[in-house]
Amino acid sequence: MHSRLKQSEVAAWRNTTLQTQGGRCAVCKLPCSESQAVADHDHATGAMRSVLHRGCNALLGKIENNHKRYGVPSVHAFSNGVAAYMTRHSINVTGLLHPTHKSPDEKRLARNAKARKTRAQKAT
Repeated sequence: MHSRLKQSEVAAWRNTTLQTQGGRCAVCKLPCSESQAVADHDHATGAMRSVLHRGCNALLGKIENNHKRYGVPSVHAFSNGVAAYMTRHSINVTGLLHPTHKSPDEKRLARNAKARKTRAQKAT
């Protein structure tokens, strides 16, 4: 049988667990202050898991709650593969760019062109 935390006990559990985790988020392993920390739980089972950054918890929830909607059959298989995939592609290994991608310089030139056009229209 499992014990259910009382709402009034969650903050103490979160702070104790964060200390046990060495003040780090259980997902990204980066430092996590008490103001950034949230208690994570499994929505399917209610099981308390660990303490995460607020943003890590939000993204994890989106993945867990929506993976089937996007046709991802196993959130566990996806999660196991995504870190290696993103690490492998942290540099451009294909040598190609997506057709809609704009470099910072291209974005700056487009903003400047738009601003010139707006100024020209106001001047008339």
